[in-house]
Amino acid sequence: MSTAAAGLNAVKRFRLHEIKGLQHHLKRYGPLPEKADANPKALQLPNPFLPRFNPTSGRWAPPKYSLRRQAELVKLAKASKTLHLLPPGPKLRAAEILAAPAKNPKLNLEEKKKALREGWLSKVEWAGKVNERRVKGADSGTRLYSGKKRMFKGHKWERVKRRRFNYKKILLKDMDQRIKRYKSYHKNRRPNPLDTPQANKKAKLPF
Repeated sequence: MSTAAAGLNAVKRFRLHEIKGLQHHLKRYGPLPEKADANPKALQLPNPFLPRFNPTSGRWAPPKYSLRRQAELVKLAKASKTLHLLPPGPKLRAAEILAAPAKNPKLNLEEKKKALREGWLSKVEWAGKVNERRVKGADSGTRLYSGKKRMFKGHKWERVKRRRFNYKKILLKDMDQRIKRYKSYHKNRRPNPLDTPQANKKAKLPF
């Protein structure tokens, strides 16, 4: 099975599971919040990517799908070009859904009849507000250093790298002359074995 077919099956199972679990959700969490601009022809379902408030216990329940499972669904939906069939969440922004092509997958006649009967391709409005956190520099890819006066401290070799480079550049600038001067200095100090010995030179005693 190809990646696109696997993605389509995963999205199909996801939507069918949410449609079948609507009555259980209403029984446990109460009616869904009404929207002023809600489409009467669209099916309203709770967003399983968001945490839910239980009015009976007064506590918040975690999302139905973990972040790992959300990321897997989004990846499969992108492969099968069915991103518009998923609800927005922490792993899928509303802007990405709007930018994705909203076209139903190509199905044969029998698959279309079955999809209409099951209703997983019908228009769905997901109840729940997604609070998208605005991160500085996320659009330009500089979120790590955005809003900071200076970069991180880094390693010692990274901090002294420029100073060492400049120092090496200065030393290598006249290196040929320095080597020549060094060799000539030690060459002049080295005694010549062909010279006549100095007889009148006093020998130094170790005491």
